[in-house]
Amino acid sequence: MVTSPIVDLTEPFAGGTEAFVVRLANGLAARGHEVDVLCRKADETNRFNTLAIEESALRMCDAITSETEGQKQYQAAQYGLIDTSGYDVVHYHSYYHAIYDYGFLHRRRSVITLHSPVSERLALTHKLNRARTNDVYVTVSERLRDEWSEVLGDGLYTIPNGIEPAHYQADSVPALPESGFLLSSGRICHDKNTAAAIELAETANMPLIIAGPIADETYYATHIRPYLSDTIRYAGHLSQTELKRYLSAATALLCTSAWREPFGLSTLEALACDTPVIGFASAIVPELRQEPVSQIIEASQPEAIVPAISRAARLPAGRCRDFAHQFDFSLTLEKYEQLYANFH
Repeated sequence: MVTSPIVDLTEPFAGGTEAFVVRLANGLAARGHEVDVLCRKADETNRFNTLAIEESALRMCDAITSETEGQKQYQAAQYGLIDTSGYDVVHYHSYYHAIYDYGFLHRRRSVITLHSPVSERLALTHKLNRARTNDVYVTVSERLRDEWSEVLGDGLYTIPNGIEPAHYQADSVPALPESGFLLSSGRICHDKNTAAAIELAETANMPLIIAGPIADETYYATHIRPYLSDTIRYAGHLSQTELKRYLSAATALLCTSAWREPFGLSTLEALACDTPVIGFASAIVPELRQEPVSQIIEASQPEAIVPAISRAARLPAGRCRDFAHQFDFSLTLEKYEQLYANFH
């Protein structure tokens, strides 16, 4: 399984892709598969093996290439020299173009899961790869498949992400000593539109807790930090265990991404904790929409948050969790195993 030689798979995870790769690799290993993951490092509690490619001892920079980029290119080139003939399947989850360029040297059919919306750089990377290989492409939602089909054509599979229900049961999550707050979870940056969550919380006159890594320091300094107070708090970048505690205690999760979320794992995690979700259409994929457990409001109408919270508060216990269980991760694993079987 290939991410990138510079990707860190330790908690707290940088994003949903990292969390998914760890969940998938552990799930496959638990089913008896031998799984190696190319990454910089991962937690020692995982069931899978890690493959690390060290940086060069020599300087890799030149007049047009930074040392950081030069080392990444070097590591990608070393990946191209790895003998992958002993693997039944090579499965990519990488955003780095050079991994695919050098991976082409392996001359084998692989699986590529697309976790991100189309961008100019990614479109160029995968149009080239599609033209020179017969790799199998997978997207994590119907929305993402529609977007990428315009770039790569037909024949893309869709395998939704999922959650492990037992990890989100009330008795498996230590209680948080506070409640009655709204939660915003995810990378703090313009794409995730964290500032909109602050506006919604203020409109609802409810406390807001923000959790996630600061991906854009300028955005945080301009749009988030000036508004922090006793009622608008930043909890930091949380581990999965800590995040579940906040999700379980929140009145609702606010999903305010400005970009079109490819799947939105945090939405599903909140529902698995029996916490309703309120957000914009761009932030909640159609597969995860079911009134009133997940409600869509217009970004231009922040006042709609008030009746949405009222509807969420009337939900019977277990309603959100029941919906989330449709996305049991065991189904995700089964679909990938079925796909892998085509490679034998």
